[in-house]
Amino acid sequence: MMKWSGLDQLQLGDRFAELPESFYCRVQPQPLKNPHLVAFSTDAASLIGLDPSTTPQQLSEYFGGQRLLNGSEPLATVYSGHQFGGYTPQLGDGRALLLGDLAGGDGQRWELQLKGSGKTPFSRHGDGRAALRSVIREYLGSEALAALGVPTTRALCIIGSETQIYRESIEFGASMVRLSPSHIRFGHFEFFYYTRRPDQLRQLADFVIRHHYPHCSEAANPCLAMYSEVVERTARLVAQWQALGFCHGVMNTDNMSILGLTLDYGPFGFLDEYQPDYISNRTDEHGRYAYHQQPSVAMWNCVCLAQSLTGLVKKSDLEAALNRFQPIYAVAYTEQMKRRLGIEGRDVQDGALIEEFIQLLEQAKADYNFTFLALEQAVAGEAEAITTLLGDNQRVSDWLSRYLGRINNNAADLMRQYNPRVVLRNYLAQQVIEPAEQGRFSELAELHSALRTPFLEGANRYSQPIPDWGKNVSLSCSS
Repeated sequence: MMKWSGLDQLQLGDRFAELPESFYCRVQPQPLKNPHLVAFSTDAASLIGLDPSTTPQQLSEYFGGQRLLNGSEPLATVYSGHQFGGYTPQLGDGRALLLGDLAGGDGQRWELQLKGSGKTPFSRHGDGRAALRSVIREYLGSEALAALGVPTTRALCIIGSETQIYRESIEFGASMVRLSPSHIRFGHFEFFYYTRRPDQLRQLADFVIRHHYPHCSEAANPCLAMYSEVVERTARLVAQWQALGFCHGVMNTDNMSILGLTLDYGPFGFLDEYQPDYISNRTDEHGRYAYHQQPSVAMWNCVCLAQSLTGLVKKSDLEAALNRFQPIYAVAYTEQMKRRLGIEGRDVQDGALIEEFIQLLEQAKADYNFTFLALEQAVAGEAEAITTLLGDNQRVSDWLSRYLGRINNNAADLMRQYNPRVVLRNYLAQQVIEPAEQGRFSELAELHSALRTPFLEGANRYSQPIPDWGKNVSLSCSS
C-alpha cells in the first residue's frame, strides 16, 4: 500500500549538488503575486507519494515561490547546445530551478524542477517567467504522452498568479512543477566539451552512469556503454513520436534528454491532416524540425553528443554505436506501426504495407489518427469510413484487400490497445487555455481527465471531427 506524505513531510535530497559548483548556481525562486492552483495531477503525485488530497493553498505556497520544501536548496544548472543547427555557447536553466530529489514508492528517485521561477544567472535577456498558456500546454502534453506510453518528463501541478509578464502582449505568469529522474541534457555534456573542461566532463559522465546507468559501470568502457544506450533510447523514443504523429517542434540538443525522455514542451503538436512536412513551430522558418525530419535530427543530435564524448571514448567506437541508430529506429517504428494496424508476427511485406498506407494518407490528406480508428471499422467489416478518408478508388481497394488478408482475428483487440481515441490536438489545448486565462479551470480539468485514458472506448467530445480553423495549427516559441 502506498504511504502518502503531505508537502510539509516531503524531504528532498540534493543529488546534483554532488557535482562541483561549476555545474550550477544556487538561486532562490522569486515569489509569484497571489499564487493560486490551476491544475494538479494525482497520477504524477503518486510517483513521489504525495497525498492526492494536498490542499490548493499548500501547493500554491510551496510552488508559487513562497516556501521551500524540507531540504530544498534550489539550483540552476548550466549547459549549452545546438539551436536550429548552430552552436550557442551558454544556455542553462534560465527560468527553472531544480528544487531537489526524492525517492518514490517504487524506489525510483525523482527530481522536482520548478519552471517559471524567475531570473537566474542563465536567463540572458529573459525574465525567468513562464506564461500560463505555455505551462498549460506542457502540463497537458507531458501527462498525455505518459498515458500513451511514451517516455516523458511528468507534470505535477500548475500555479497561476497575478504577476504580469510581457510577451506579444501582457500576460499572467505561472509556474509548473516538472518531475523527472533527471533533467540532464545533451547540452550539459556539450558545455564542458566546448569550454575545454575534460575533468568536469568526466565527472558528469561518471555522475550519469552512477545514478542512471549503473549497469554500464561493468562494461569495458562505461562511457561508451552509456552512449550506446542513449542512442538506443533516443531512436526508440522518436519511433514512438512518429508512429503517434507527435511533433516536438524544437529538437535542439539542449532539449534532448540523456535518458531518452520527451523533454521541454514548447510549440509541439500532433498531426491532424497527414502532412509529412508539417511544422508545429512557426519560428522554424526552414522546417528543420518538421515532422518527417525528426528521426534524422535525433540522429544528428546524437552525433553532437558523440563529439562531446571524444575525449572519453574512441571516435571509432562512438561511430559504431551511432550507426545502430537507424536500424534500431527502423525496427522500433515498424513494430509501433504494426501494433496500430493490428498486425502480428513477421512478414517480408509488412514494411511495404506500412509504406503504402502512409502514401495513401499523404495523397488523401487524411486525418492521421482518425484513419486508424476507421481501419478498426474496416476490420469489423465496415469499409465506408476508411474509403471516405482515403478515397474510394482501386489503389485503396487493393491495399485494403492485402491488409485484411495479412491480419488475424486478434487485430481488433490489438488496435484498440494502441490507437488512442483522444489525442491532444492544438485546438483542444487552445479551447481550455482561453477560459483558464479568464480564471476558469474546469475545462482544463475535463480535458486532462480525458487524456489520462486515451484508449477508453466510447464517444466523447474530444474525438469529434476537427473544425477547419483548428487543423494543423503551428505555434511560436514565446512563453
